[in-house]
Amino acid sequence: MDSAADYLRQHHPDAAELALWVRGVLLEAAPGLEQRVYQGWQAIGFVHAGAGYVCGLFPRPTGLLLTFEQGALLPDPDGSLIGDGRQVRSLPISARDDGTKSRIVEFLDSAILLGEALRGTAK
Repeated sequence: MDSAADYLRQHHPDAAELALWVRGVLLEAAPGLEQRVYQGWQAIGFVHAGAGYVCGLFPRPTGLLLTFEQGALLPDPDGSLIGDGRQVRSLPISARDDGTKSRIVEFLDSAILLGEALRGTAK
């Protein structure tokens, strides 16, 4: 049973296929990620053993957001991340293409390294 896929298809049918593609990119790039359904947040969260909670997929009426817990501290030379809070930033996702995949993987890699450094678990 795939609770994340079931949740997305049942509660966010318009965004489910794109969200499942992003989930596949995340899990392929970091096979150790653990996914969790957060119904209260209406999201699928991703937790890394050394970095803790790293990011979440948030289907919203305005589009799909890949939200990074420590996004304000991530390198973002192109200004791809949105948000103005003290900590969280989001990458809007609208396409399934190689450019989007590359940005997702780059931000994920940086977020894991940052999370490990902040938690003192960096190798």
